[in-house]
Amino acid sequence: MDKKKVIKFLIIVMILAWGLQIAGALIGNSIGGMTGTMIFRGSLAICMFAPIVAALLAKADFKRMGWKPKLKGNFKWILFCMFVPMIMTILGFAVFFAIWPELFSTDLSYLANSYEELGMDASVLEETLASSGMNSMTMILISMLQCITYAPVVNMFLAIGEEAGWRGFLYPELGKRFGRVRAWFIGGAIWAAFHFPAMLLAGYEYGSEYIGAPILGLVTFTLFCIALGVLHEIIYDKTKCIWFPAILHGSVNAAFTMYQVVLNAEHLEKINKLMVFGPGMNGLVAMIPFVILTVVIAAVVLKKEKKITAA
Repeated sequence: MDKKKVIKFLIIVMILAWGLQIAGALIGNSIGGMTGTMIFRGSLAICMFAPIVAALLAKADFKRMGWKPKLKGNFKWILFCMFVPMIMTILGFAVFFAIWPELFSTDLSYLANSYEELGMDASVLEETLASSGMNSMTMILISMLQCITYAPVVNMFLAIGEEAGWRGFLYPELGKRFGRVRAWFIGGAIWAAFHFPAMLLAGYEYGSEYIGAPILGLVTFTLFCIALGVLHEIIYDKTKCIWFPAILHGSVNAAFTMYQVVLNAEHLEKINKLMVFGPGMNGLVAMIPFVILTVVIAAVVLKKEKKITAA
């Protein structure tokens, strides 16, 4: 591991990311409403390019990151990146709502409430559905379809800013010093910490009213980032192309939005308290299927590598 490069990378990436998140959160909170939310989200979008900028300034070897698309022989990984996040999201919903069934609804009431909190007229949602001839279930199905088709590809162009820094530079460097498994844990913890200011100042990911706030949220999100980072690293290692983990990242970000269309706003206070448990895939309960999948895939990969090494 090039210790100087890694330290330089971490200092730069955290200064850039934390600075943007703090500024975006403080300005967004002071303005409030839709404008404040857009400013905060804009700061997060820009923040996604902090890792690639930091890697560039740390003089990472960009030529070896695999920028040329490698479709031949990797079609199964494209399908994995596009579909698995949504499948895991649905399974996470199943686990979460099996415990708290009263929080489930397909009437889009939670989405409508989100509109109102942003200062928008919730009736616009009903009018849009009526004018298009859709009902709530049709909209939910269309949202799911978007999450497994074009949304991952669109989001990929933002996600590449993170993936070039994390998977393209940091994880390989950590692996040289700590080995693959420990690199997964260390890299995932760093990836999670990258988001901490937004979580603490603006309720990013879980809000601010959940049980155990803010510590439980930070711990839960760290566990999620470790598990997600494992899959990203394995896919990058298998494909040798940085665009594949970027697609997976984009697909996960798209799937996150689905929780808004399956919650019952009649239990808003309870939802806010339980948000750290789900129904989003990054919730402590909802992530169980995803973590199981990650552990199984990691175990299979490590077992195969051990056999190759032994041979």
